[in-house]
Amino acid sequence: MLERNGLLDSFSVEGRASDGANGDKNGIILVQNNQIFITPPLPGGAPARISAIHPVILKINWKTVTEPTEVTKADYITWEICEKPQYQITVSPDKLKVYFTLYRAEKYAWNLVNCPAAFEAVVRAQPNPAVLLSTLTIEQIIASLDNRFILRNLNIPALYAELENPTYLPVCIAEGRAPQPGKASRLELLLPEHTLQGNGMLQGCSAKEPRDTLEYLRFPGAPFALEGEVFARKLPPEEGIPGFDTDGRVLPPPPPQDIYVAAGDHARLLPCGDIVAMHTGRPRICGGTGSVRRCDFPAVRVLTREMAGAAGELLFAGDLIVTEDIEGPLRIEALGNVYVYGSVCQSTIVATGSIYISGQATGCCLYAGHPGVQQHRLHCLSSLLLTETDGLREAARQLAKNVESRQQSVKYGLVVMLLIEDKYSHIAGLISDLQAALSSMNGEFGPGTDQLLHLLEVFVHPGSFTEMITDSVLGSFSRLLRKLGEDIELLQEEHVIINLARSQGSLLESGGELLLRESCQGNS
Repeated sequence: MLERNGLLDSFSVEGRASDGANGDKNGIILVQNNQIFITPPLPGGAPARISAIHPVILKINWKTVTEPTEVTKADYITWEICEKPQYQITVSPDKLKVYFTLYRAEKYAWNLVNCPAAFEAVVRAQPNPAVLLSTLTIEQIIASLDNRFILRNLNIPALYAELENPTYLPVCIAEGRAPQPGKASRLELLLPEHTLQGNGMLQGCSAKEPRDTLEYLRFPGAPFALEGEVFARKLPPEEGIPGFDTDGRVLPPPPPQDIYVAAGDHARLLPCGDIVAMHTGRPRICGGTGSVRRCDFPAVRVLTREMAGAAGELLFAGDLIVTEDIEGPLRIEALGNVYVYGSVCQSTIVATGSIYISGQATGCCLYAGHPGVQQHRLHCLSSLLLTETDGLREAARQLAKNVESRQQSVKYGLVVMLLIEDKYSHIAGLISDLQAALSSMNGEFGPGTDQLLHLLEVFVHPGSFTEMITDSVLGSFSRLLRKLGEDIELLQEEHVIINLARSQGSLLESGGELLLRESCQGNS
């Protein structure tokens, strides 16, 4: 900020003559050659009025003028130029970078345009390009920095480049270092040598009858563990590397996430982190993105082509094995892996684990891992029914409230029944589909579905349970549906693959890897 007292370096005044009968008696302000001349008013006249426009700050008797103010010859007038700084130093919100923004390198003197005598004057100032007072230098910028850390890490070439060829954009002139996050704890799946060789049943498209059902699980490259064998290892979390901000303060890295391993009945976690199989079979690791990983050995079911063809649709809470070709149309949904020893045609296979096919898939839809969870009937139906149930609950509340507002009473269960029979009539179809899907599991998904099955029966025949149905019962129904969907999501396996010989005209969606052992054509 530049200050001038009395005689001004450079000053401009914009004036307006007074009107009226007493105009010639009013006071007058004249600015000439950077001087302010004030003529007092004659008897009957008014004192002249003065104001200023940025960047001029005008003071009368040491008080800043913010609006047109009367002034006389006895008043003491000073002014200042309030310029925008030539540059600005800013720090990023995360305090990891310091920026230099250049507004102008040159600093000029200020002048005013002369103004004729007037009753009212507005003071304006403008720079005089003919009078260069100074030019900004790197030394001036460095001298203004009081942060030792910034000075030690100052990017002088960047400063120099901006002064020589201004962009007038923020330029980074110093940086801290962001902390590097560590590695979260994870489970490493170990594949012993015998899993790579497998059961030797990939000779052609049909499987030879094995001596043991478990042999079907020994698909080449598929996880398989013998009793007493280490099949996985928990890797401990690794700490990250600290960083520092532009003030030199240490920035600790975020703590790495640890995981909790829940070993099932047939697995044991050793103190060293190794996970040992207490049972011969196919180990699986589930848990998704949460902090809990579960290791267990799913149930296994073997189907012949005749059994599969007669079913049309198959749901199983574990690994499914089909020993021959599948002609289709057939829909297989497994809460585990699916193994097909042969080719698959015009069928859909949904697995929360992996899909292994010894032959070719033609005109099929294969979903493994996360896509398998999203496509699984229990997950889809529970999600759809949950959305509709929440809407039904809110509609029942509003309808009951409207009836009560008319000083009438109504049974909540009757309201729900009327809504299900009218606006929410489609819920009955969803309930029937979910009942059929759960029943086809034959209770293999767990005893926790018993209460859900009971409530499904209630809402299929709401007229028989109007006394029982309450808002709380609807809330419980929603919670059970949500839990069913979450339970399916928890069965999403970590190490997932779709492994097949060839694919033609098929949709393949894997939450992990995709392996086509031979040439691939016509995939989507």
